[in-house]
Amino acid sequence: MTDINESSLDDSDTEVLDPEEDENEVELSPPSAEESLRYFGVDFDVEGLVRRFNRGELIVPRFDPEEPRVASTGYVAFQRNFVWKKKQMDRFIESILLGYPVPGIFLVELQSREYIVLDGQQRLTTLRDFYRGKYQAPTEERDFALDYASSKQSFHGLTYDQLQPADQRLLNNALIQATVVLPTGDKGKLAIYALFERINSGGTKLNEQQIRVAIFPGRLMQTIREMNVDKNWRTLFGPVHRDLKDQELILRYLSLKSVALRLSSDDKAFKPPLATFMTDFLDANQGMTEQEAEREKEEFAKACALLVEAAGEKALRRERSINAARTDAILSGLTLAIRSNTSIAPGDVQRGLTNLESDKAFRENTEKSTSHRASVNKRLQLAVKAFEQP
Repeated sequence: MTDINESSLDDSDTEVLDPEEDENEVELSPPSAEESLRYFGVDFDVEGLVRRFNRGELIVPRFDPEEPRVASTGYVAFQRNFVWKKKQMDRFIESILLGYPVPGIFLVELQSREYIVLDGQQRLTTLRDFYRGKYQAPTEERDFALDYASSKQSFHGLTYDQLQPADQRLLNNALIQATVVLPTGDKGKLAIYALFERINSGGTKLNEQQIRVAIFPGRLMQTIREMNVDKNWRTLFGPVHRDLKDQELILRYLSLKSVALRLSSDDKAFKPPLATFMTDFLDANQGMTEQEAEREKEEFAKACALLVEAAGEKALRRERSINAARTDAILSGLTLAIRSNTSIAPGDVQRGLTNLESDKAFRENTEKSTSHRASVNKRLQLAVKAFEQP
């Protein structure tokens, strides 16, 4: 797989437009925490937390749109990059040394007895760095001294190693409360997803797809990453999206293609809201087979190549933005056509696109109420028909 790193992220991300954004849908209730989560409180001493972090038992990795899952956990990196400024770091350490209470952290306990950090990255990373005596400045590593602590305190300007033994012991033995969460039952991961949405409410809030990446690892998520680097998809979509809108659009297409496959026998295969439907689809298909993954990648790659050849880089765009509803229908209809007719040609694709754009019903169902069942079903039916073999 081609590597994509942060340097390839464009400052002007492609706009992915969904005219409705599920705003008129009734939100489905999340799983009951009582039935899907087990949790308890535990007080960790600071020295113990740092020790566990250094042993790799507390997993607080950076968020990276293309980062593979963390070894041995089955989960992936889902935290954003460290964002605290040096003054915030110093004041946090100072608060502990002065005996003030500090916010607790949320951990998910894995079967391996390692912990995924749901909330607390900034605090834990600050503690780790203070103990090791170095922190990462924007351009270089620097000595971690408490320069922003009150000048009246004896520890002002000192590193951990320079603290008085009494202050070191105070810091070592200070307690930080952790809420440890264990997912249970079939809906455990969905409940973790809901919990993350509720506690992840700060200025660096993650979007739904970033949370999905964290909570639902497996072959399907890896397949979506691999589809996302297809050269023709990148031509159609544009630069890699920092908030995973490109990956989310692929998931949207895959989940609605499963609806298109069943439309003739089940007009209720799609269950709104769309965001929940996509999450449920991802959860249900984490264990897809290698053969299924290869077929998805091959059909998607061929569809993208045909779209580029037939209509160029603007094949999925209306004006400058990519219309998500139009895209999910076109990709679903075209890949199903490829499945039944491997000799489909660019000219066939161009005719299909032209017919769709001149179809008033198709435009209406990609511009209004785009996440309602009737709208989803109609645009999928029209797209499948548009690319069918004459």
